[in-house]
Amino acid sequence: MEKCGAGCHCGAKAMEPEPNAPQDRQSRGLLIVVGVWVILAAITILFARQNLSAPGLYYDEAVFAGMAKDFVTGQSHGQHMPDHEIVMLGGRPFPLFVQTYLGALKSWMLIPTFKIFGATFAVLRASNVALQLIALLFLMLAARRWLGPSTAIIAGTLLAFDPTYFFITTLDWGVAVPSFLCRCASFYFAVRWSQMRKLRDAFLVGAFAGLGFFNKADFLIFLFGIAIAALACYWRKIFATIRSQSGAIALAFVGFAICAGPMLVRIPRMIALTLSGPHPNAPGSFDVKLHTWLSMYDGTHFFRLMNVGGVFERMYDGATGPRHFLGIFILIACFAFAGVVAKHRIDCARAITFLIIAAALITLGVFLFPDAVRIHHAVLVYPLPPLILGTLIVAFWKMRTRVPKIEYAVAALLAIVVVDLVASELRVIVKTEQLIRETGGRGRWSEALNVFCRENRDRSDLTIVSLDWGFNEQLMFLTNGAQLSEPFWEFGQSLPPLPTDPNYIYLAHPAEYSLLKADVAYLDHLQDNGANVEVTPHFDRQNQTAFYTIRFRPQ
Repeated sequence: MEKCGAGCHCGAKAMEPEPNAPQDRQSRGLLIVVGVWVILAAITILFARQNLSAPGLYYDEAVFAGMAKDFVTGQSHGQHMPDHEIVMLGGRPFPLFVQTYLGALKSWMLIPTFKIFGATFAVLRASNVALQLIALLFLMLAARRWLGPSTAIIAGTLLAFDPTYFFITTLDWGVAVPSFLCRCASFYFAVRWSQMRKLRDAFLVGAFAGLGFFNKADFLIFLFGIAIAALACYWRKIFATIRSQSGAIALAFVGFAICAGPMLVRIPRMIALTLSGPHPNAPGSFDVKLHTWLSMYDGTHFFRLMNVGGVFERMYDGATGPRHFLGIFILIACFAFAGVVAKHRIDCARAITFLIIAAALITLGVFLFPDAVRIHHAVLVYPLPPLILGTLIVAFWKMRTRVPKIEYAVAALLAIVVVDLVASELRVIVKTEQLIRETGGRGRWSEALNVFCRENRDRSDLTIVSLDWGFNEQLMFLTNGAQLSEPFWEFGQSLPPLPTDPNYIYLAHPAEYSLLKADVAYLDHLQDNGANVEVTPHFDRQNQTAFYTIRFRPQ
């Protein structure tokens, strides 16, 4: 019989099976789930092929790739963003932290692939897709063990084609890929340990949770949400397990402490930075978080983001693109579950309750966490939403026989929900990919910067100066020869004059994409007063200006 982990039996009939029947059933279920994952992986790769070249490399993605490249090549090509930390390992700069709250786990993951296949943009994006699919496999294997193959297949399909999951992991914005992988791996080993009681699995639960926290400190929101929900739903079982399996629990904490150790010692500094601020998004952060949350659940977030070239302040004012209805379906299904469970016994009711409470607590944690306004914070609730909906769909499917008058109507309705949701998810991905293909990425995501880097990749005679945030890390990863500089970190109230050496190329954003505006001030001044200056616009595929280069002519 297949148990859901909450003490209920999911869909197995009371019968006397042949001695090997349960094991055969488990094996068939595993093969089916893995087979479906292979199909999902193939379709994902088909959609993700164009992202090996477009949109262009984004600053957040580039910094991890650049630090991995530094270790592979043995030297740093320029200066990474402030507050990063490296140690010399075998004479090479090994990355530890990208920022105080951001460990270099993603860089560690990229080092082997860069060593084998080369530190290129295509290898970076392909690595993102591979890690994304490994996380999906962990989720499906965990769901199969806990909730059954049907739930694993439905939840896995909904997650694989969810536009939020697809784009945030393919482009790895906000270093989401390692966090997803750690969440799903920790989930898998937790389920496996609960069923098999192997010490190795207990250690791996803690180790992956620790790596997730080391990757990014906001992982604590996920851990706290899961822990509180587990106590609310399984407190008797948890206290009994602590008494009977104290060694395994201790080993899990050891795994967490080892893998999270470097981040744990930074907690006082992170708290001090959080309390001291400044937090520029704080006054309107609730509205921003609400818009982020809504666009995450209707699938429009990345269409909006790509449409405005990464300018967060404008992304909710323009075109939305197509939508899907994951959030609405989850809400309806949860209300239906509450109504049904009040009157009838439902398979896996406690497991479903746990998932819903955990998702609610994680969402609340993101809203309460200072400055957690972007999608890579909100998405900490994943993979729970598709897992909740998948579990509820399977539970309702099994209950349909209890209402014979409308059994076929319920079955048809559930099938329509699944087909419609998957179709709408795919439609959102297709339309967003079409926008990326037509533009090559706009503004801060434009492939035009990739093209510029290819043209000047080995120009050792040049010094390329970034006059605003959003250039330097891409330059460090995509070029080898030129000297690089990012002086705006030290700009004060008055801007220093620019060196007029003709071997210097200055990069500036158009006003709509500029973050700190120093580049716009230089650009305006030189366009008005710089007769000896060449200002060259670089265009995306739709002939919109992505950025400018500024170069002084020889005297």
